Amino acid sequence: MALTPATVEVDFITPRHLAGGGDPAWVTVPLHRACGWSHGSGPLMTRVLLSSPDQRALLRLEPGPGGPWWALKHAAEPNRPAWQATFGARTPVELIAAVTDALTDPAPTLSVPCGPYEPLQAFGWSPYEDDGLLSPDKTAYVERLGPPGYPRVWLFTATLAWHRNVWQAGFDEHTPARLVTASPPRSAIRRP
Repeated sequence: MALTPATVEVDFITPRHLAGGGDPAWVTVPLHRACGWSHGSGPLMTRVLLSSPDQRALLRLEPGPGGPWWALKHAAEPNRPAWQATFGARTPVELIAAVTDALTDPAPTLSVPCGPYEPLQAFGWSPYEDDGLLSPDKTAYVERLGPPGYPRVWLFTATLAWHRNVWQAGFDEHTPARLVTASPPRSAIRRP
């Protein structure tokens, strides 16, 4: 493959979900430069705010001692309620970028909607507890939390030794399925 200024070669760590947080610029720079998201932050602030050109989506990166560092919120639209996704501090940036790439894709893939279980089952994930799936290497799981009939959340967790969470990502029930099931490319990632 010929390298150009817009192509970056990536060697993925296996399992990918244990790669660590990485450089936030992999998420923020493409949103700002290629997709026209405006940014707001102060010179002494540790947070980054990016808003979509139509002002319906807001990505907030705010490092702190507790809770998720990343929050992606989208305002309600005529046929869809507001939704949000959150990502912990050590969520690999290529996973967050996969979600923002899917959100900003000008021609999203039109396929039959599915939940996150279907693609994961195709990769060998197996049933876990009441309503979840476990990765083949047993270092990650996804659960659908909340009682039936009430708002539910998809919660992805990567762990070490079952008792030490590495990171978590959550998607509320209104998050579009194509974002919940987004995954980074396998070889090179094109960046502006």
